[in-house]
Amino acid sequence: MGNGYKFKKLSGMNKNKKNLRFLAGKTNAQASLEFVLVIPFLVLIILAVSHLGMMVYQKNVLEQAAREGARVVATTNSNSRALACIREVCSGFNRDRINVKIIPENSSSREAGDMVEVVITYNAGGVSSLLGIFKGSNGLIKVKSNMRMECY
Repeated sequence: MGNGYKFKKLSGMNKNKKNLRFLAGKTNAQASLEFVLVIPFLVLIILAVSHLGMMVYQKNVLEQAAREGARVVATTNSNSRALACIREVCSGFNRDRINVKIIPENSSSREAGDMVEVVITYNAGGVSSLLGIFKGSNGLIKVKSNMRMECY
């Protein structure tokens, strides 16, 4: 009775372990399923944050270009030099999407002490154009810079 009883008791424990392993297998499958369902949302959030960072970078570059363009107009009274300077600063951008406006447009109407304004608009495109559906801005980045004319 001694050895046979122990053997039956141990074999019963093995059955319980097999049942527990089967349940553990279900938990692994559940975790895998949850991961598969959650990962697209995580990827979407990461891409949205990186696109937002890219738009902030683009706005900073465009602000720098507007400042440089306004400085060139204020010191040289030349629209063509200002446009060349803006194009140089925005060399990494798609030129078809950039619109530059210098106010006042005519260089002969500017005098020393007058204010000159450089306005740059850029159509960012990409995901930002989708945000235009909710926000109504069509993904446009608009920057402007003002300076007082130093020469005429």
